[in-house]
Amino acid sequence: MAAAGPVTTGRRGGGASAGAQAGAGTAVATPLLNRPAPLATYLALVMGIGPLVHYAISAMGPLVVADLGLTATEFGLLWFVSFGAAGLCTITGGKLTDRFGARILLCGVFVVAGVSLVTAGLAGAYGWLVLALALSGVAQSVSNPATNSVVAGAVPAHRRGVVLGIKQSGVQASQFAAGLALPSAALLLGWRAAVLACAAVAVVGLLVTVVGLPREPGAGRRDRGVRSSVPIEVRWMTLYAFGMGVVTQATNVYLPLYGHQELGLSITQAGLVAAVLGGVGVVARLCWGRLSDRFTDVRLPLLVLALLAAAAMSAVLLAARAGQWLLWTGAGLFSISALAANVIIMVAIVRFVRREEVGHATGWVSLGLYAGFTVGPLGFGLLVDAAGFMAAWSATAVIGLLLAVLMAALRTLRRRRPDDAPAPRPG
Repeated sequence: MAAAGPVTTGRRGGGASAGAQAGAGTAVATPLLNRPAPLATYLALVMGIGPLVHYAISAMGPLVVADLGLTATEFGLLWFVSFGAAGLCTITGGKLTDRFGARILLCGVFVVAGVSLVTAGLAGAYGWLVLALALSGVAQSVSNPATNSVVAGAVPAHRRGVVLGIKQSGVQASQFAAGLALPSAALLLGWRAAVLACAAVAVVGLLVTVVGLPREPGAGRRDRGVRSSVPIEVRWMTLYAFGMGVVTQATNVYLPLYGHQELGLSITQAGLVAAVLGGVGVVARLCWGRLSDRFTDVRLPLLVLALLAAAAMSAVLLAARAGQWLLWTGAGLFSISALAANVIIMVAIVRFVRREEVGHATGWVSLGLYAGFTVGPLGFGLLVDAAGFMAAWSATAVIGLLLAVLMAALRTLRRRRPDDAPAPRPG
């Protein structure tokens, strides 16, 4: 079985020369991470540690807002700062990954994420919380380029969809864990102590990186003279990622607060909303990752996901009148659509570009995603303060419909690259 074989280095067939692959490949050959299952689990940890601080703050939002006396706009500004920092750094992070290799950047992810968690846990004022979220953004900016580089260089082509699905599910696993455990812990210990406890995860991740990932051949000596172009597929993926990022992060941040303030959920129940988003999101990303290798055109699943996201936002909108059950329905539908879209996007990037340019291309798509993450919570908060939650949820539903129209239009162009197809399975 493919899952039982060791992780190999470089692409199978086509692409760069063997010499280029040797210089750019990520050598994952230590016993700790030399098979798909432990490697994918580790990559999920990388993806989950960066956003852990803002998932923690979101899950404990009612307590944080009450303690610091924040308005909805100030609360949303935290995510504006976090994803603004991620967007500003992600292109550079992608280039640094291609230049120096993934290992050193992955060490940096855990260090910066750990500092962000400690800063948030010790925050006695709003300004320190802003700093913590900015550091979280820096950590997140490198996560996708570095992990995609590892996948492209160390995982066989026919296994990449599954590994990418597990990798991307780390973000929702972080959200699930934060929503499930932290609200109850915060009621006992305080929200600051609950955040501080999360810093131990960053320490464990750093140790695994140092022990489990060897130094990469040619890291730090890769050609800086090569100028990477941005394929057209990457550009429209960037636009789609922006719109889906707006919907995703606005919902992640405000759905628990909406349930508490508008629908009468308790603090624990509001945290459980975040847990549902994360838990269902994990399963959805795993399933979409497994299915992604079978799609010949990624525009079709992206169109379907956009329509489902619009339906989810409509359900949340109607929950204020129809009852809490529609909130939970909308949360689940949102998790299997908007939260899963990033898996298909990342699969497409690994298909569309050469191994040595995966970091750069991922940086561009991540820029669109983080730009959406930046605009989403702040814009949503402004709409809530100005016109209420109904107007804000309506706006997110419209964005979902517009993304579906974008994918439908792109499908009619039929400009599919030859490599925009699943890699053939061996045998």
